[in-house]
Amino acid sequence: MIKQLSRVARKGSLLSWSLIAFVLILCAETSVFAQDMDLPSLISEALNNNPELAAGQARVTSARHRIPQSKALPDPTISAGYTNVGSSYYTFGKYDDALWAFGVSQTVPFPGKLIQKGKVAEKEMETLGLQFHALRLATAARVKELYYDLFAAHRTMEILADKAKLLDQVEKAALARYASGMGDQRDAIMAQTEKYMLLEKMEMIRQRLSTLEGMLNAILGRDVKSPLGKPGEPSKTLYKRSLDDLLVKASFDSPETKARMKKVEKAQAKVSQAKAEFVPDVTLSAGYAQKGYRATQEPYVATGAGPDGGDVTGSPGYRQRWIDMWSASVSMTVPIFFFVKQAEGLKESRSDLAESQYDLEAGKNMIASSIRENYSMLQSAERLSELFVSGTLPKSRQDFQLVMAGYAAGKGDIYAVVSRLKNVLDYEVQYWAQLAEKQKAVARLEALAGITDGLTLPKPMEDAKSGRKDAMAEEQHANSNMK
Repeated sequence: MIKQLSRVARKGSLLSWSLIAFVLILCAETSVFAQDMDLPSLISEALNNNPELAAGQARVTSARHRIPQSKALPDPTISAGYTNVGSSYYTFGKYDDALWAFGVSQTVPFPGKLIQKGKVAEKEMETLGLQFHALRLATAARVKELYYDLFAAHRTMEILADKAKLLDQVEKAALARYASGMGDQRDAIMAQTEKYMLLEKMEMIRQRLSTLEGMLNAILGRDVKSPLGKPGEPSKTLYKRSLDDLLVKASFDSPETKARMKKVEKAQAKVSQAKAEFVPDVTLSAGYAQKGYRATQEPYVATGAGPDGGDVTGSPGYRQRWIDMWSASVSMTVPIFFFVKQAEGLKESRSDLAESQYDLEAGKNMIASSIRENYSMLQSAERLSELFVSGTLPKSRQDFQLVMAGYAAGKGDIYAVVSRLKNVLDYEVQYWAQLAEKQKAVARLEALAGITDGLTLPKPMEDAKSGRKDAMAEEQHANSNMK
């Protein structure tokens, strides 16, 4: 019996040291972190360094540069031509009708067409700006979600470490009962089995921690292996906003809803643009031509005298004259195929308008549904957290202490102790998980409703107004690189 007891004790001691070593390794890895994570700083870092946000900003800038292009006139056309007369050789200046001609023409769209094109481009830029704003809010919400997931994982690891200490006490009590002849060897083996299961759970939580840290680093724009600190404890105060307040807030400030509204305005501008296509465009042309011809014949006087003593006319000579010619013309397009071109384009734009209007209504319903769902999750998390604090946790701890005291005194069995211990630790894990879920629901709600409390997010319209400055800065930077 003593040999069996010593063998069980050695196994338990080895397992305990393994468990302690595992926890120490985890603590050593955690100690390399600089300090606890600060959530506002993480959000600010993500908004400044996230590559997806940088791509969204580039899309807005690209759309901003399309606005002046859409308002610009078509490029003018210049032409040059030569008309030859007679033989195949160059006859300019030798025949009256040989000439050089130069011209320039400019197409001028009917007044209003360029204005409508500019409006379409502006609405496109504003839509992308609001989508970018929504992406920033979603990124901030995602940082919060990962932050609180990391908190729950870290707290679960701490709870499991506490469970390891309690299992040591249970194992010692089982060995003491076995040594006194009041217990069974299976009690100590069961306690050791629970330790093995605990090691497995801790390894799974450790893997989850690594995954969450990699995801958070990716959003922050860091290397995925960059060390992170330990998250702070979430707030336990009740959420103040009501469901009705959130729904009203979302109807006015939700960037997703605003982006869909801008899509409707863009579609309306496209309808106006399609109507303007029924009106012809005008092309103004001007030209200049020049031709030369042989003027009056001038006699040529010879140096000697003729047989009768008079002057002799020699070979004829010619004097060249040049004529400048100017031309101007006006032409216009004739949309005679409007029934297969302009009319179909108008129908297409009206269909796009109907689609954007339906998409706006669907988006409003989707956002309202998501707000209601997350608000329900928030309320449920608050109620469960209060239930854990007020009843479940203290009662389960008290029940475990009573059963453990009885087992140490030789009463009861190991199964009751282990089951009570599992209940205590499971309830603690669930309590902190509910607090994390509450904060995650709050983050999603505020992103959906467009709430920017505590976030340094510039308004999308301010981004649009600063477009010229950005363009000038980009141009100066490009010029400096060329130099």
